Amino acid sequence: MSWIFHTVKQILSQNHIFSRALYENVRETASKAIKSNRQFFSVVALLQFAVIVGEMEPKKRTRHVSKAKYESTLDSKAQHYLNALKVRWMQLHDIPGLFAYQLQESRPGRKLPGKCGFYAELNADRTLKRRVPQTIESLSPTFRPKQFNFNKVDAMEVMMTIDEERDNAEVQMIINKSPITKYHTLICPEVKKELVQRITCSALNFCITFMRNITDPNMRLGYNSPGALASVNHLHFHLLHIPRKLYIDNVELKPLAGNYVYRLKNKEPTEAICFVIGGRDSDEDVREKVQQIHQITEWLCNNQLPHNLFMTHDRQTNDLRVFLFVRSKYCVNKDACIFNVGFCELVGFLPVGDEEKLQNLTEQVVIDRIKDLTGDAFETAYRQTKRIIDGSNSTLWPILI
Repeated sequence: MSWIFHTVKQILSQNHIFSRALYENVRETASKAIKSNRQFFSVVALLQFAVIVGEMEPKKRTRHVSKAKYESTLDSKAQHYLNALKVRWMQLHDIPGLFAYQLQESRPGRKLPGKCGFYAELNADRTLKRRVPQTIESLSPTFRPKQFNFNKVDAMEVMMTIDEERDNAEVQMIINKSPITKYHTLICPEVKKELVQRITCSALNFCITFMRNITDPNMRLGYNSPGALASVNHLHFHLLHIPRKLYIDNVELKPLAGNYVYRLKNKEPTEAICFVIGGRDSDEDVREKVQQIHQITEWLCNNQLPHNLFMTHDRQTNDLRVFLFVRSKYCVNKDACIFNVGFCELVGFLPVGDEEKLQNLTEQVVIDRIKDLTGDAFETAYRQTKRIIDGSNSTLWPILI
């Protein structure tokens, strides 16, 4: 046993988290796991389990795995957080039973023939083993504490807690137990405040600041509103690793308002509003754009227009693009047997539940489904966006659809 604990001490020291109290917690955790005949695939899996649980042990009552007051800003720490998150996600993914299923490193997929370049990927486990989605009654829902929410997750699922001093906001990074891709993480702001699934200005600011300051262009961020495939009525965003070019990466834009808000060109088969946040934008520029995006999402909620949001880096300029998709149809219940449309599908990445669907899916089927859900809601959204960017009082303008 002594050599195991020596190895534990080395791991803790290498990760700069060694302390006598933590080391003792890890020793105790590993000893209990061995005495209880808990099964591990390897000594490495045992050590990972012991380190993670041992690190969490002193904070079990507050359910945080780790939490620290960071003196520097999110701008300078975002890449550090992402690096740590990737390591922790992989450690947790190796623990038997923590995730709903083990995500295979290589998954069957195919690029759908056509001009868009939609990509479909098989993920049968997500269809069969994920948590049953909630029914969220409106875009101004009521928080129901008896339903599943992120205050109820196991403490081990919380990879880190970030205290963002600028907005006085606490953000938890939680594993998605039914991952779509590697590193699939839920970004959950102010969890204890029980915020409903409706974008707040501070949460949006955190997500944009985080995305602007990471260097991995394969990390994408998305959000589904109620009625647009949201499955939990507790504010959260999705962080995913998608290391391939998507349909949305190749779309052509045309000016909509100001010199930084665009829509997709008419030749594109889908509709979207796109805010461009430049790498050289000042803090004041970014704040203004965050407030404007939030104004639009608030207007959409108030007018019961479901919507999806997606953030990704422009591969050529490294500017951050923030896409807003609007739909006229409110989806209350999600049937796993039919083709659903959330932010992933809207940007051209389509997880599917069975091999037959993977092989038979066509570009035209995807486009027709998106157009059916979108209806003509985007026309009103474009007009309202222009009013907000031009400085008009949007409250004077009723919905026009």
